[in-house]
Amino acid sequence: MDKICKRILEKIEIQDFFDRISPLNTADFNSVLLKLFLLRTAKSSPQKVLHTFRENRFVAPGSFDPIKLLQLELELLSMTSKAGITNKLLSPVAPIGSCSVFGCVNQNNVLSAVRNVEVLSDPSNILAIMLANDILNNQIDHTRCTHYATTTRVVRGQKWEGENSYAHFGIFCIVSTAKDKGSYLCEKELLKHHLQFYDNLVQRRYHRKMTIVLRRRTGYTAYEDFFEEMYSVIKEVFPGTPVSVDLKSENNNYYKGINFKIYVQKDNEQIEIGDGGFVDWISKMTRSKKNRCLISGLGLERLLLL
Repeated sequence: MDKICKRILEKIEIQDFFDRISPLNTADFNSVLLKLFLLRTAKSSPQKVLHTFRENRFVAPGSFDPIKLLQLELELLSMTSKAGITNKLLSPVAPIGSCSVFGCVNQNNVLSAVRNVEVLSDPSNILAIMLANDILNNQIDHTRCTHYATTTRVVRGQKWEGENSYAHFGIFCIVSTAKDKGSYLCEKELLKHHLQFYDNLVQRRYHRKMTIVLRRRTGYTAYEDFFEEMYSVIKEVFPGTPVSVDLKSENNNYYKGINFKIYVQKDNEQIEIGDGGFVDWISKMTRSKKNRCLISGLGLERLLLL
């Protein structure tokens, strides 16, 4: 237990407070939180709300032109529609644990809320949840590739440093799934679809070439062979695209087999605009190891910097 929690328990003189509260069912737990927030806000005032606005980094407005940002989102979603990708409009909140339960982030880096939800911090998780739900409800033909995309703002608890760093920012992402066909044919098809979309975006909108950095990850039984297969298909499909590799076989509890990063050059600087890779989220939710999932995303504000 951390020092802050120990101090709180000593102050309220209930040493088993967390052990008593955490086992409550969802409805009762939410009732406790609602009551606590009601009591807290009852003691607040308009001046205190203004003070919170000034001091809380999570509510600070962004500095980018909202018209340019919305125009970019419209262009991206128009491109996905033409590429056979289904666009989804997400809620600003997600099921509690939608990131941390999959081992992606610590729950402390997510804004947890009442009523069993959290503020959206990663749309790729939600799109994967939607795909898993549609698979189990037989709403998609899982023998073929299915692609969902969205643009949204997210809020994250990490404190970012540097210019144009905010607790909230815009993300575009694509999440795709299909059933394993053997010989990594499914993974090759998904990977080509994602990278072809980004290659088209960079050439069409910015009249430049993207650079790809591939990182080898564990997670596949023959992960070294898997990486070589993915690398080969990228070199075949994108012969004029610079591709570099990082062969350190890192297990980061996130990507499986391969992780790619996309860079675009501006002046003399290579700017990272996005990344992606394979994850096991859909296979876990559907309890089928044959269900593959590829996620990728771009930072909207990073694109506006180009």
